[in-house]
Amino acid sequence: MCDSHDLIPLDTLGNHGLTSVDEVLTALTNGSVEPEVDLDDEPLWGKAMASPEREYWVARGREEIKSLEDLNVFVLIPCTDVPCGQRPLKGKLVCKRKCNDAGNIVHYKVRYVTKGYTQRYGVDYNKTTAPTVHLESFHVLLHVAVTLDWDLRQFDIKTAFLHGVLPEEETMYMEQPEGFEEKGKEDWVMKLMKSIYGMKQASRIWNRTFNAAIVNWGFERLACEWCVYRRQSPTGTIIFVVHVDDILVTASSPSEIECFKVELTSKWEISDLGEPKYTLGIGITCDRSRRTILLSQTALIDCVVEEFGQSAAHVVDTPMVASLQLQQPDTSLPMPPDIVSWASRTPYRSLIGSLMYIAVATCPDISYAIGHLSAFCNCY
Repeated sequence: MCDSHDLIPLDTLGNHGLTSVDEVLTALTNGSVEPEVDLDDEPLWGKAMASPEREYWVARGREEIKSLEDLNVFVLIPCTDVPCGQRPLKGKLVCKRKCNDAGNIVHYKVRYVTKGYTQRYGVDYNKTTAPTVHLESFHVLLHVAVTLDWDLRQFDIKTAFLHGVLPEEETMYMEQPEGFEEKGKEDWVMKLMKSIYGMKQASRIWNRTFNAAIVNWGFERLACEWCVYRRQSPTGTIIFVVHVDDILVTASSPSEIECFKVELTSKWEISDLGEPKYTLGIGITCDRSRRTILLSQTALIDCVVEEFGQSAAHVVDTPMVASLQLQQPDTSLPMPPDIVSWASRTPYRSLIGSLMYIAVATCPDISYAIGHLSAFCNCY
């Protein structure tokens, strides 16, 4: 990133009169401002800058802006060149801590995202749908790998959405990130040549870009599952599932996977994560000698238990009260005030949704209970 850019924290520490990263770091070092520990996995930029991890966030923020420049995501144009009827979107820096299956922080990530909720249908975008992998397909891939004793590998495509080329009819404009304005062009705007995180159509555009490259390499996308690809060749068979930018691949020989890796790196920058240990919030433990694979969601389950105040709950043999009979209430009768008050502060639907993902991914033993309780989301 060029030295002329100076990172200014967004909506942070303004009450202290601090306007640059250097001033913030100096203030935190000399003790005039106390750092605040934020346990949220997605802290606001302001809180991130005031935390003991501030230097990690600053480094990742600079890295993000540099990646936008290196990937030619945008070109700067004068505001007067923005077509009539178009308006530049605003953006913000978003922070996220990435954890492993044990809940330990392994990576800090910062994205400059657009405020996509201000996009207008028919002006800024048309279609937004994009496929995602079914967990059943994820399970089947793992089953095939462990049963046939095939190699398993995990790849991650870095800054995937920044590779999706915007169609001409969906050209968009965006304000420069606050504090990163190019000198002499502070009032210019970014004409986006590629999709960017936060756009309503970003996932769709990236999926189309990815699919075009994969098909060109001889892969066949399953008609019944658009996130599963297969390639049969004289040298072997390779199958993979993709969830946005995460790829889980298995093949009949290591050379097939290495060939696929070369193809990926010819188009995008990737991370080779080796044998999969954690993906989609699911921990993976593979024992090839015994032909077994173990899936777990320890970290997610612990988070759900804590979030919904069940840390003191006791263990039971069955996940539901035996012979429990539930009935829909008579909606013609008024609901008692105490029940209305209780329902307004009880996150029942959120809990059911969290448990549904756990049931489908790794804990089918709670499926009946969750299915039964989900029938009462409008009258819990």
